[in-house]
Amino acid sequence: MGGDLKDAAPASKHGFEIAILCALPKERAAVLLLLDDLWDGKGSDRHRYARAQGDCNAYTHGRIGRFHVVIVLLDTMGKVPAAGAATAVRIGYPNISLALIVGICAGVPFPKKSQEVILGDVVISNILIHRDFGRQYSNRFVAKVETEDVYGRPNKNIRSLLRSLSLGDDGCPEVEEQAEKYLRQLQEKNDIDPKRKTGKYKYPGVNKDKLFSDAYEHKHHNPTLDCGCCTQGSICEGSREIECDELGCDDNLLVPRQRLTQHGAQGSFPLPQIHIGRMGSGDSVIRSAQHRDALAVEGVIGIEMEGAGAWDELPSIVIKGVCDYADSHKSKMWQDYAAATAASVAKAVLDEYPGSGRVSGDAHGPQEAMNPLGDSARHQEMQQMSEKDQQYLKDLPTTNPRHDKTHIEQTKGSHYRVKFSLQGMPTSNNFVPRPSDITDIEKSLLPYHRKTQGCNVFVLHGLGGIGKTQLAVNFARHYQAAFSAIFWLDGTSEDSLKQSFAICAKRIPQGQIPENIRSPKTGDEVDLNDIVEHVQEWLAKDDNVDWLLIFDNVDLDHTQGEIPGAYDIRKYYLRSDHGAVLITSRLSKLAQLGESKRIKPADLDLSKKIFEKWYRKELMMDDDAQKLLRLLEGLPLALAQAAAYMGELKLHVASYIRLYKQQWNKLFQNTDSSLLDYGRSVCTTWTISFNAIETRDENAGNLLRLWAFLDNREMWHNLLQAAKNHQEQWPKWLRDIACNDVEFLNIATLLLRYSIIEARESEQSNYSMHPVVHRWISHIQDDTGKKVFLRLAVMLLGFSVPPNTTKNYWVLQRRLLPHAERCLWWMGELEEGKWNIEDITISHATHSLGNLYSDQGRLKEAEAMYQRALEGKEKALGPDHTSTLDTVHNLGNLYSDQGRLKEAETIYQRALEGKKKALGPDHTSTLDTVHNLGNLYSDQGRLKEAETMYQRALEGYEKALRPDHTSTLNTINNLGLLYSKQGPAKGC
Repeated sequence: MGGDLKDAAPASKHGFEIAILCALPKERAAVLLLLDDLWDGKGSDRHRYARAQGDCNAYTHGRIGRFHVVIVLLDTMGKVPAAGAATAVRIGYPNISLALIVGICAGVPFPKKSQEVILGDVVISNILIHRDFGRQYSNRFVAKVETEDVYGRPNKNIRSLLRSLSLGDDGCPEVEEQAEKYLRQLQEKNDIDPKRKTGKYKYPGVNKDKLFSDAYEHKHHNPTLDCGCCTQGSICEGSREIECDELGCDDNLLVPRQRLTQHGAQGSFPLPQIHIGRMGSGDSVIRSAQHRDALAVEGVIGIEMEGAGAWDELPSIVIKGVCDYADSHKSKMWQDYAAATAASVAKAVLDEYPGSGRVSGDAHGPQEAMNPLGDSARHQEMQQMSEKDQQYLKDLPTTNPRHDKTHIEQTKGSHYRVKFSLQGMPTSNNFVPRPSDITDIEKSLLPYHRKTQGCNVFVLHGLGGIGKTQLAVNFARHYQAAFSAIFWLDGTSEDSLKQSFAICAKRIPQGQIPENIRSPKTGDEVDLNDIVEHVQEWLAKDDNVDWLLIFDNVDLDHTQGEIPGAYDIRKYYLRSDHGAVLITSRLSKLAQLGESKRIKPADLDLSKKIFEKWYRKELMMDDDAQKLLRLLEGLPLALAQAAAYMGELKLHVASYIRLYKQQWNKLFQNTDSSLLDYGRSVCTTWTISFNAIETRDENAGNLLRLWAFLDNREMWHNLLQAAKNHQEQWPKWLRDIACNDVEFLNIATLLLRYSIIEARESEQSNYSMHPVVHRWISHIQDDTGKKVFLRLAVMLLGFSVPPNTTKNYWVLQRRLLPHAERCLWWMGELEEGKWNIEDITISHATHSLGNLYSDQGRLKEAEAMYQRALEGKEKALGPDHTSTLDTVHNLGNLYSDQGRLKEAETIYQRALEGKKKALGPDHTSTLDTVHNLGNLYSDQGRLKEAETMYQRALEGYEKALRPDHTSTLNTINNLGLLYSKQGPAKGC
């Protein structure tokens, strides 16, 4: 920068090149003491740097050295406020070339064997790692660090600056020396001001820098105190607010540090050192030495909360003074001193920064050139805007509505534009907007707020039934024009996710992916993995950048062992370096994937609005109404069901509260741990509604009990069709529903009125149930009831599986698979998988489920089903019964497909011997086993034995069937392949 800046305040916000972001007032206070000039309040134009409408951050303008700086005090701590502040700075101060996030942090005491970090040292970031969310204490934390969660490296100018600061292993001596001078100036300036507390920024003392052994916790150690601290792994909240000296923490357990020991012996104090390295950034305060050390393994030396928010919005460096060691012995004693050392280092760093050359040496600058319209012209332009444009401006105060509108209109003609569809989305016409939550999603995901590069990810997390899915649906509906394509993906399990990708593929414009992937012909078997691969390639195209993927209900934690259906969501979107991803989940740890928002229970006002949507009339807010809303705890799902019940029965609030009290003490005598988060108050509403449904229609109650053992996402009438056959096997209530579609529709209508189920969008007579309600309905059944309804569910599915010779069998099998998954899980839960093991009907059904899994390539699950069917048939029918041998034969096929050829041969031989005895050597079932043995021998290279088996099967097929039967022709084909392996002479 040229020119003398002293006493020359910039004429506009365009004259500022440096931004300093602080999360705490004490951090800003330290920075303000090092200003060389303060521009705010000088002259008649003191309002020229006014904040934009809706901006809650506090700004101070001044000069440090050669640079005009804007100091920003965030409205609260955390990366989301930091991101908002950085966005506001980027828009309001367009010439900012460097942002310094300055303040306090926690430090890793021993990043390397030869390196010590002590309190008052300063950490400068050269890269950020996204660390775990949630408050971490040593008695409750999960060490989980993802090395993939690393933000992009700084730009070239910042990397050059960081290299100039450091002398490798010798640290940053010149910058440290200059920072020491600035620290003394800061301390002196503070102490001579009579309005300030003398000694505020003084070094607290070597003996106050305490690092205890990792295992030694900050808590009461007196066993006479009844506070829980003496219980293993327990720490009372009261102890956290007490300093170590007062609490009596044992100094004999302090970890010695060479730097402190040396200065303690000399009666001096150590000067702050600068450490450049990895900074861990997240939305939580860490109070766990173990968790800190887990981060240290990833190379982290400092732990803070704001850097991640600003990093992608502005060219940033995090500069923070170490005030604690991220353990349970945290103390605020060091915060002021650490803030002062950070501010001093920040000023020293600016001495080394060359600047970008963006800002003219004339501090007053060509303001009109930057705003060619001028204030008057801009006002006139605003007056001429349409109402629609004015609304855009109201919703998006930091953007130009004309630009937003133009972007939306342009994307309508995109080569990759996909027509918006609600298919698969669990929509509700009773959604009540939650403006603050929607705004957070807008800022992160809308294309015109997009980060400079990378895929934007936003995670909505919170309790099931809290409204995450409907919030995502509302966002997609409202902003459908802003995206070239919106795809809704069912994240309940990995299989359901892949099926959703297959649905997405059908909507991609013709010619952009292979047609056999986009729209398979009838009878085609397409690997779902291939479909996912092609859709991901389409999303990754360089010029296809404005799409939105919504992953709904990603609730299975793939890091917690082998949970069926769990998966790592990142592999389904990380191939693209653009686009937007919105995730809904009950897992708070997914918040580390990007920007996030925990959806909290509704407050009283929002609860009233949600209730009234379903109640269909105004709720008078008397004492009873307020009591009811508080009882429902702000959970939209409970509010909807209580309101639907009261509306259906025309019940007064006081009457419902009486019902509620009657049910209260009957619930949770055997509490389901998966429902503990909801409390009795919420489940009481479901009990009241369920009892009313059963009173009005017993068949409806039974259908719900049955549905609890099937998948919650889809129920249609034809799923019950198996109950039309062999009617003696089925209870009358199920036969009545299966044989009468009007009865099914009447039940569905009743359940819809009570808000127990939802109609699936764009699919007639197809319904879904919220997963929390679904789980609760299984919980209310006793063990006997569970076994009865699980048996019916397994029978329905098993007898609905179409054989792979049926036309379009693949489509129906894919539809049945999620229900099979649910049954398989329950079969494992009840009696350790031995439930109904001798029930021959169940054995036949599980054999069919084995066929379903085998046809779908799910060989592990197929084996489990076949083994269970085999055990049941052997007990009920005997080992040589033909039905038993059919299962044996299918197991042989399965082992062969898995490459377990030795086991397959043993199984085939058993099946062959049994079938020859029971059916004869020329029966087609016997010949099938002979043919498959031929395949096995061919795969093993035992060609002569394979030829013998094929010849034997061919002769039998030609006699029992006909020469042109498919079985005969398949055998001829396999013989031809075998001869080709044996050489041309044999082939001839």
